[in-house]
Amino acid sequence: MSNIFNLSILNTPILQVKKRSLIIFFISYLTLIIISSVAYGYILNNNLDLYDEDLNLIFKNIPFSIGEVISNLKNFNEYFTEYLGVKFYLQKTPAVPLLIYLISLISDNFFFIIIIKNLLFYSLYFLISYWSVRSINKKYFFFIIISIVPIVLPYNFGVSLNFVYEDCLSALILPSIFLLLITDYKQKYLVLGFLFFVLYFVKTSFFFVIIIAPLLIIVFEKKSFKKYLPLFFSLLAILIWGYYGLIKTDRFPILNTSSSVNSHVMSFALNKKFHEYYPNKSTDLIPISHNLPNHIDNEWEVYDFFDDKNKKYLNENLDRFIKDAFIKINFIFFGINRDNSLPDKNYDFNNKIRVSQIISKIILNLSILIVILKFFFNFKLFYTSKMNIFFITIIVLNLVPHILVWASSKHLIGIINISFIYLLFFIDDNKNHHKFNTYLKFFK
Repeated sequence: MSNIFNLSILNTPILQVKKRSLIIFFISYLTLIIISSVAYGYILNNNLDLYDEDLNLIFKNIPFSIGEVISNLKNFNEYFTEYLGVKFYLQKTPAVPLLIYLISLISDNFFFIIIIKNLLFYSLYFLISYWSVRSINKKYFFFIIISIVPIVLPYNFGVSLNFVYEDCLSALILPSIFLLLITDYKQKYLVLGFLFFVLYFVKTSFFFVIIIAPLLIIVFEKKSFKKYLPLFFSLLAILIWGYYGLIKTDRFPILNTSSSVNSHVMSFALNKKFHEYYPNKSTDLIPISHNLPNHIDNEWEVYDFFDDKNKKYLNENLDRFIKDAFIKINFIFFGINRDNSLPDKNYDFNNKIRVSQIISKIILNLSILIVILKFFFNFKLFYTSKMNIFFITIIVLNLVPHILVWASSKHLIGIINISFIYLLFFIDDNKNHHKFNTYLKFFK
């Protein structure tokens, strides 16, 4: 037992660490997740009233239409929502609603559901961290640090613990994908395929991530039939969602039509008052007309109605849209205050500084600065490093949709975690310790 807690083990290559030590760490890790899930569950309930006196989840109270989808699955055995007086089949991507629904088939207990959901995805992240670090035989301490990346910053941890918006899954799936992409785990192509498949059903805005990243795998990885698996699973996800949409709505949903409410969501960003609200106030407060013409009776007619309005706005207000884009960019890289807030009873939006935000933005900007230094210092070295290529690809492909629409803090947690991992690998690379001053000298 004394060997397990001997600090010297931290400097041991992970391949030499005994299974007993790993199991004890894994159990401790999951214990922390359980305790944190219960504590966060109480906080979540205070804000949203999510469980009754018997501690059973009140599905209809889950916001962002997730609760409505689950309720309809339970009551009508059908996946749909009612929105703007119209029946929608493609408003919500199914990853979070189906996950909560399937867990609830075992028990409706709120704490059971939140604990199982978090155990599943944190166990997955833990195992992928272990497989990835083990494949390149880093030190045990390095593995421990990688495994707690999503945990160390309170706000970021809270986003991953909840289940009321999709970012709770992408916060863990994106860094898991990145770890597999930059290491040598033998079964990584199959696991990556699974993760890309799930990621598309988390948010269809990840379309370009699940297409471009697998294509880069084909280009950069060694000759192997297995390297085509991620692209296969990505295309399969797109086809399944598209086929479902085609059967239910007579239209194949893809790209900007991947969700039939995309144009309505975009109408909040394409609004002359957007900059008066974003980023401090909730974009849900932006005054837009939800009145639909009487002839509209299906979700694609709703989509086309708002799409036409959006195109007209862009033609008449392109300069305002560009200015708003710079506001979004400024928030993404430098916003450290609580954002997207609803007013309290005193109409105070409480946009206080978040310490987690400060640290997150330092991590994001520093990692991007390092990539830029590498790019200018030695492009050939930059290009031949798959870690650099995959890092900048995932960051850019994640940020573009948020610059076009908008980003809140919770939307950025996935790429913050990726940036954190990138920095840890950079620091752990002994060569980089000697080269960092050389990178800086480039600008002198």
